Amino acid sequence: MNCMWAADEDVTPAHLNFAAQEVGPYEFVKSSNKGSNPNPAPAAADAAGTVILTGGQVSETLNANVAGFNKGCHIVSSDYGNMLLIKGNGSTEEPKLEAADALGGWLEIHMYTESDFPTQTPVRFQFVSKVIGGVTTGSAFKVAVYNFGGSTENSPLPPQNAYVDMDTKWWPVIQDLNVSTVLGPDQIPLRIKYSIPANHLNGRAIYIASIKFTANPSTECPTFDPINFDGWDTPDGSPVSSAVEGVESAQGFVAWDRQNIYLNEMELGSTVYIYSITGALVKTLQVNDSFMEVPMNQGVYVVKYGDKTSKVVL
Repeated sequence: MNCMWAADEDVTPAHLNFAAQEVGPYEFVKSSNKGSNPNPAPAAADAAGTVILTGGQVSETLNANVAGFNKGCHIVSSDYGNMLLIKGNGSTEEPKLEAADALGGWLEIHMYTESDFPTQTPVRFQFVSKVIGGVTTGSAFKVAVYNFGGSTENSPLPPQNAYVDMDTKWWPVIQDLNVSTVLGPDQIPLRIKYSIPANHLNGRAIYIASIKFTANPSTECPTFDPINFDGWDTPDGSPVSSAVEGVESAQGFVAWDRQNIYLNEMELGSTVYIYSITGALVKTLQVNDSFMEVPMNQGVYVVKYGDKTSKVVL
């Protein structure tokens, strides 16, 4: 089946592509009273392309609580594209938007892919989020990717910390899925499980900047130094431009062919950042010549220099 999917092909389900959603309410439309996992799982036809809530404050018989949660869910615009905001009761974030009702228990958000999701093909998963309002010491928001039919067995991606009490910036989880565990059609659609600790919706706002699945990634999966990495300043990992940098447009231009990216006439000593199409930083370069040739694997990249951005397809 690999031949069906091109290199660096975006296979993110439409309902999880927040950048393409219109600004306005975002609704988690189903609920389950099966605790932390919808088990038995819903029929594949019902699960595909849906989002299901479970948890201590959500059940099939507590529809008022589901509606209360949905009140705080919004697609909002930003300088980095549209993203999902989950605004908890008591949060002052985006004051004109409605907050969720007070919900004291833990919540699990299960976000399903469609039934035609790639199988037996390398797939990279990216989840970028930020919590406004602090996280209690010892608590952690978590994200995982499970096979459709299992709760904790055959996990393409076991639970990862999505945000902890030490985090203050945007936090990326970028991992290549263990697709060897996806053994048959009964394992699709996949299920993203996002876990909110008990009482951690109240007084807080959660931004989910992006959820991405990329088939056949052409670059190595980025790794982050566990000691020195403290998160991203921006939702896509790009550096924050200063006011001085924005006064005058950066000089130079980018060109490319099937094997190289060319940096032309850029300011000596300036920095160039090359990102994968999934938003991962691939290379950082210091400009030391009026013409620089940068060998790259075939794929889609974003080159940022000063206040300019160029999309490159090799």
